[in-house]
Amino acid sequence: MNTKLIFFVFLLLLILFSCNNKETAVTANQSDSINLSSQYTDSQNSAIQSSGSVSESIDSKSDETNIEQLRAEAYRLKGGNSIKNIELKNGKATITYIKNFKEYKKLNPQSGLTESDLKSYWLTGDAIKKMLVGSPARIMKNLDFINEVKIILPFENKTYQIDVKKSELIKFTGKSINEIKSDWSNSFADPYIYNKKGREKFFKKFGNPN
Repeated sequence: MNTKLIFFVFLLLLILFSCNNKETAVTANQSDSINLSSQYTDSQNSAIQSSGSVSESIDSKSDETNIEQLRAEAYRLKGGNSIKNIELKNGKATITYIKNFKEYKKLNPQSGLTESDLKSYWLTGDAIKKMLVGSPARIMKNLDFINEVKIILPFENKTYQIDVKKSELIKFTGKSINEIKSDWSNSFADPYIYNKKGREKFFKKFGNPN
């Protein structure tokens, strides 16, 4: 009888010990799973953060490239060496010319141009309106990321301005940007820059001297 009792107690202890080991193993496995899940989440977060940094870097580089292209295009305009400031914000380019000869000499200290020469440059052949009418279209046809151009030219106690949106340019001319780009002379330059009547009509619509 004692032998059977001892055997039964031993068997019971053995069963209890085996159950504890299984629970410990399950708990350990769950802990490992949680750790792995946490590591995976951390990895995802790192990837997202890294992706964000790359995106910001690309956007920054893109903005720098765009402003450099705009500067290059602006300096090709009539009187480009008299441009004082160039801004680009949300697809709108704003170009401001110098307001007097003093500012011109500050920008171009080596230039031999006189104050009289500078005045004559803008007074000859309706040069101001030709530049103001032609420049926005020229910039928008050459730079896809520009949707609006504003140009400011102070001259002899007046401030000449023009502000043209791409959508308004298309509507006014009845030509797409691609058509203006592919046939610049016939679609825009001849009828609006060099034709006096067309130039006055365009400037009356989009420009003004203040």
